[in-house]
Amino acid sequence: MSVVRRISAAPVKVQRRVRDARSTRWDDHRAVVKAELVDAAIRAIEKFGDAVSMDDFAEEAGASKPKLYRHFGDRAGLYSAVAARLGSMMWESAQSTLLSGQEDSSVDELFRSAISAYVSLVDDHPAVVRFLMTNHMFQYSESGEGGAADQLRSAMEIISDEFARGLREVGADESLVAVAVASILGAGLSATQWWIDHGRQNGMSRDLFAAHLCQTSWGIIDGAAATVGVRFHRDRPFGDPAFATRLGLD
Repeated sequence: MSVVRRISAAPVKVQRRVRDARSTRWDDHRAVVKAELVDAAIRAIEKFGDAVSMDDFAEEAGASKPKLYRHFGDRAGLYSAVAARLGSMMWESAQSTLLSGQEDSSVDELFRSAISAYVSLVDDHPAVVRFLMTNHMFQYSESGEGGAADQLRSAMEIISDEFARGLREVGADESLVAVAVASILGAGLSATQWWIDHGRQNGMSRDLFAAHLCQTSWGIIDGAAATVGVRFHRDRPFGDPAFATRLGLD
C-alpha cells in the first residue's frame, strides 16, 4: 500500500497530525528560505546602496524576481523584512547591555555601553541604515509601526521606566519622560544620518560619535528633569535611592 493510501486510510486524528507535521515542516523551510533572501538583500544593499533594484536583489540571492514577490508580496514587503532584521539586531544589542543584569553599574555606564553597541552596529552596516532611512523604513512613530527605529524605542522604554520610577519616588511629574524619549530618538536618528553621510567620511570615529550621542542624550534628560525640579545622578545605579533627588536637596 502506498504512503498516500496508508495515510488516507488512517483515523482522522492521525491524518490531521500528518497534515500538521507537513505544514510545520514547510513553514520551517519557508522561514529558512526567507531568512536567506533577506541576507542576500542586505548584501545587495551593501553593494549598490540606494540605487539597488529588484534585479540586484534577485541576482544576489540567485533567485527569480517572482520568488522574491512570492515570499515578500512586493518591494515594500522586502524592505520591511530588511528593517525587521536590522531591528532585531538592535534589540539583541540592547539586551546584551541594558538587560545584562549588571545591577551595580551606574546609569552612565549603561548608557555608554548601549550607545556604543548601537554605533558599532551602524558602523558595520551604514549602507543598510542609510537605505532604510531613505525609504522611510527607519523612522520613529508613536504607532509602533515606524520600522527599525521602533526597536530603539523598545530599548529606550527599558530605561525610561526607571527614570519615571525615580521621578515618582521624589513626587515629581513623570509625563516628561515620553517627550524626552522622543527627543532623544529624533535627535539621535538625525545625527546618525549625518554621521553616515558626512562624519564617517571626514574621519569622525565611532568612539567620538558615540560620546556625542551620550552627551546630547544626557543633555535632554537633564533638561527634562530640571523642568520638574529634579536632578538625576548618572554616576549611581538605577536602584540607588539617591539616583533622583529634588534640586536644592542634594
